[in-house]
Amino acid sequence: YELLRSRVGSEMCIRDRSSMPVRRERGPVLLACDLDGTLFDDDGLPLPGVGEAVAEIVGAGAHFVVVTGRPLRSARRATTLLGVEPVVYACFHGALIVEACGRILRHTPLPGRDARQVVRRALTEGVAVTVWDADGPREIEPVGGSHVPVARLVGDEVSRLVLHGEPGTVARLFTGLRREWRGRLQARSVRPGFLEVLAPQVDKGDALRFVTTALGVAGERTVACGDDAADESLLTAAAVRIAVGESPHPLAGIPEVIVTARGRLPDVLRAKVRSLR
Repeated sequence: YELLRSRVGSEMCIRDRSSMPVRRERGPVLLACDLDGTLFDDDGLPLPGVGEAVAEIVGAGAHFVVVTGRPLRSARRATTLLGVEPVVYACFHGALIVEACGRILRHTPLPGRDARQVVRRALTEGVAVTVWDADGPREIEPVGGSHVPVARLVGDEVSRLVLHGEPGTVARLFTGLRREWRGRLQARSVRPGFLEVLAPQVDKGDALRFVTTALGVAGERTVACGDDAADESLLTAAAVRIAVGESPHPLAGIPEVIVTARGRLPDVLRAKVRSLR
């Protein structure tokens, strides 16, 4: 734990939550948002007006939480562009949950033995691996004809593995991992030639429930927004569910979901958070 904390940030959090400006009669509202495709456009820039809307929501006393597939450093850069810092970052789809000051609230690493076996399998297939220890990446390249010391390169605190190489080979590896490791790990296709591997229990919805409890927010006072299938559990775990994008939307089947175009998101966020005050 101390090693993880030193890599993410050694500063301890000193925060008197009782001093936060919230409406005491009902308690705070929590706004949990995905980043890419939700608050940010396809060029990696904040949607027009969304930073101002989130800032207003936070200024009125709500807790802002980011729940993303990104690593922490990348998520921090994004929220700097947004102009609003969340109280909590849930990164790698919730595998690493960190307060804004850097204190780790929860880390769900891949089982060490399983992580090493996956890396060996990938290297045997000629596929490279990026190992994410908490927030720091390390690259392992396949070396033909020589023994790669996987045990020394892959520890027991791996947040995420990213396997990358020739798309056809990675696709076959993806199919095999999902079949052979069902229940022991999660394999997700990121894009052609790239797949990520996470611990089996990592889940955005579970991350939201954990953060809601940690911040003392009632479940019925949570708002979540996302844009694709990776955000389904996040929206399902919230009381107010916002799917960002055009209809027909892949998340339209979620009960009581509100589908909104990107251009209307700032107004929808304001209205839905206001409705819980």
